[in-house]
Amino acid sequence: MSHDEDFKDSTGAGLILSVILAMFAFPLLPMLMGWYTMLR
Repeated sequence: MSHDEDFKDSTGAGLILSVILAMFAFPLLPMLMGWYTMLR
């Protein structure tokens, strides 16, 4: 049982990290696209 609980905890931590990464990435995507269009 403890191994199953650890597995769920690790996936929960990965999900939280991916959500935080998405919160940083999605606002930056339009800025990066603007940079690509400006440089071209």
